[in-house]
Amino acid sequence: MLYPLIMCALAGLSTGIGGLIVAFTGIPDDRKMAFSQGFAAGVMLAVSVMDLLPETFATYYVYMPFVTAIKAVLALFFCGWTAGAATASMVIKDNAADSDIVHTVRRTAAITIMVMVMHNLPEGILTVFSSSHSMEKGIKITMAVALHNLPEGIAVASPVLYLTGKSVKAFAYSLLTGMAELAGGVTAYFLLKGIMTPALLNGIMPVVAGVMCQAAICEMIPAGGKISDFQHTLYGIITGILAMSIGLFMF
Repeated sequence: MLYPLIMCALAGLSTGIGGLIVAFTGIPDDRKMAFSQGFAAGVMLAVSVMDLLPETFATYYVYMPFVTAIKAVLALFFCGWTAGAATASMVIKDNAADSDIVHTVRRTAAITIMVMVMHNLPEGILTVFSSSHSMEKGIKITMAVALHNLPEGIAVASPVLYLTGKSVKAFAYSLLTGMAELAGGVTAYFLLKGIMTPALLNGIMPVVAGVMCQAAICEMIPAGGKISDFQHTLYGIITGILAMSIGLFMF
């Protein structure tokens, strides 16, 4: 029991390391903040398209015909997209004391944290169950998850640092977001151990992918364009995709 939880905690802690990187770079200006919004969008799009959706399709294709598996994944994806849109509309209301840019960053900061927590919960389940079945596979999964959690921590910490100017708070938010991974793993181990199957776990993934893609396309990318020149957001998108790709394909 202890080994899977240690692996899960290590994977989650790497999100905090991403937050530390932001904490030591100083408070971002508007150009860096636009880059950060694009970076967060790139991270979300990459993990959805390169990891969550293909993984679910591969699992479903074992049990279903090709076209049926695609339809199932797309249906779950659009359920997530709709849920993400509904949640985003209620995340945060206008504050008359905030400037347009501050309100935009505050809104996307809340959405980024929410989305990353939703992503880390099932990821923690995957890490715990992989480590329970095989030490070698557990180490491999943990290292892969830890690598792609680094840019997630950066995506969470940057807007928090911009809004508060406090490095400790930026690090704390990124660390707590990562600990959602451990919370998901512990909950699953004690409450879902008898019913959790690869098909059920992978069924959660396209829903999360839908939430992520909705946030990236409808919230993060437009927000970056409002904060500064869109080219800075575009550079962030490209960097986020590249950073996440390294974590996804290295292992």
